[in-house]
Amino acid sequence: MKKILNLLLLIFLVISSAAGQQKDTVQFHDGQEFTIIGRFHTEKSYRRFPPKYENTLRKDVWNLGQHSAGISIRFRSNSPFIDVKWVVMNDAVMDHMPFTGIKGIDLYSIVDGKWKYISTGRVKGKRNEFMMVNNAGDNFREYLLNLPLYDGTDTVLIGVSNTSSITLPQENYLTVKKPVVYYGSSIAQGGCASRPGMLFTNILARKLDRPFINMGFSGNGTFDLSVGDALCETDAALYVIDCNPNTNKEQIYERAVELVMKLHRERPDVPILFVEAFPYTNGFTKAEDSGNTKKNLELKRAYETLKSSGIKNLYYRKGDDLIGFDYEGTVDGVHPNDIGMLRIADALEPTIRKLVK
Repeated sequence: MKKILNLLLLIFLVISSAAGQQKDTVQFHDGQEFTIIGRFHTEKSYRRFPPKYENTLRKDVWNLGQHSAGISIRFRSNSPFIDVKWVVMNDAVMDHMPFTGIKGIDLYSIVDGKWKYISTGRVKGKRNEFMMVNNAGDNFREYLLNLPLYDGTDTVLIGVSNTSSITLPQENYLTVKKPVVYYGSSIAQGGCASRPGMLFTNILARKLDRPFINMGFSGNGTFDLSVGDALCETDAALYVIDCNPNTNKEQIYERAVELVMKLHRERPDVPILFVEAFPYTNGFTKAEDSGNTKKNLELKRAYETLKSSGIKNLYYRKGDDLIGFDYEGTVDGVHPNDIGMLRIADALEPTIRKLVK
């Protein structure tokens, strides 16, 4: 009898152990099941332009528009861990920007009513997996998963405990207000933030509790009317035009005027904000001697022409203070590091907050 009891006890322990192991298994969910913010279209992808724009945009803009800069996933879960798998399109590499910014991800959660940084997904190549949260308990939490800035994102799988829930967000953070659309250069796309959450438009989104649609295109933010079509398609709270860094001085006045006239015709009630380029620094060159000073004069001339012609809801923000004055805000004299990104967000926040009130 004793042997039978011992055998039954052993069977019970084995079953209990198997049940415990089952409790910890990961169940993955397609990121598209949840709320996607930072894109103006409804296509089930993490690309900034849907296919219909392929033949209307310049090729370089179309290609850069396949990057997932500014796109994020909002979800809710009570899982003690969050494991994320993601696949990037190109496995891109740059010599002045961390991989975690180019093709990594990062995760935020609401803590005491504010977004708190949780962790960064490290990069191995095109296919990646990282345990973003562990030992988080079983309380329901609201999450924000930011996607890569300088590579396209093909797929995202969010893994949680099979005994936990993962759902659409329950709180309205970043999901109900009209977006700000930010059209600009490589700086606006996110070069050279160390991770996606440090892109200044992502910082502003968290500060203002409002989604930002990122239309920053590395080397190709040039007041294109074809990009204006996408801006007009968006029921926005504000359009921000920050294209001076990529546009020849001789083109700025005409292109800026044409783009604003288009936006005003199609979306007359949406305010428009021009943002100057900040002075670049390199070696012993004085900041005020950079070519951006002359470019900014052309943007101001376009602004004054448009205002005198009767265009309403047009505003102007100087750029001299955007990254500070101590020369510590860039990676290479041009592209902001995280200090520079924070300073740009802090500098623009009061103006944008006022315009979207």
